[in-house]
Amino acid sequence: MKILFLEILYCYLPTIIIVPPLAIPANALVISLLLFKPGICCTSEIFTLQLAIFDLLFCFIILSEFIRFLWLPSVESANFVAWSLSQAGGPLLLCLLSLDSYIAVCHPLVFLRLKVPRLRLSMCFVVNVVTALSCLLMKYSRPLRWKVIMVLLCCVIAIISTCSVLILRSLRQTGPGGKELHPMKKRAFKIVLTSFVLVIVHYSPSFCEYLLRACLSSLLGPYSALTSVTYTVLSLSSVAQPLCYLKRTKKLPCRRGSAAETKTVTTALRR
Repeated sequence: MKILFLEILYCYLPTIIIVPPLAIPANALVISLLLFKPGICCTSEIFTLQLAIFDLLFCFIILSEFIRFLWLPSVESANFVAWSLSQAGGPLLLCLLSLDSYIAVCHPLVFLRLKVPRLRLSMCFVVNVVTALSCLLMKYSRPLRWKVIMVLLCCVIAIISTCSVLILRSLRQTGPGGKELHPMKKRAFKIVLTSFVLVIVHYSPSFCEYLLRACLSSLLGPYSALTSVTYTVLSLSSVAQPLCYLKRTKKLPCRRGSAAETKTVTTALRR
């Protein structure tokens, strides 16, 4: 039992040490920026807000579950439901962001008809339900939950990849007379490309680990070094996602500071 306790401890410890101190302030900043933004329910940023809330909840839940595991160590308490917030909720919201950007660029008239708060809030509700079911599966039927997550990830990667290709094709079609591309198209492509990179980098390692376990189940323990790496990479999405948004919107505190310094120097030189 002591050996198993140490395996679980060292498997989860990198995530506990690295992710919450970085992810909590970043996601709190994103939430504070979006909550005071007018008309957010009519734009795709409602999905960004939901994603930041999921990432913030992930940090608090995994900290509480880790403390509970240290207090009452058991195999049951080691099944952290917080992983489902990242493995189910995160990819689904990135997929919705990509679909919203694709419709806005390639089908603008349809996008205007669908630009109602009720539709986006309903989509967020569906994502919440799917994520809650994934959390229940994590607690009571872990093997089935892995199969559901793998199917979900395959669908998400396929949808985001398709959106990236279609928006890229639209970007290549410049306006009449070789006019410059519309900023909306550039922004949409950045959103879809960021979603694609995040899914590939942070979620595909878990998918590969599942395939390895299916083929080489005798060689990999439930809390191996590979599991520790895949969980750490997965949880780092809670840091990368808010930072990508802050960089895209030029709201990073360090960037704002450097921009202010540049403006001050420019004003001084003009004088």
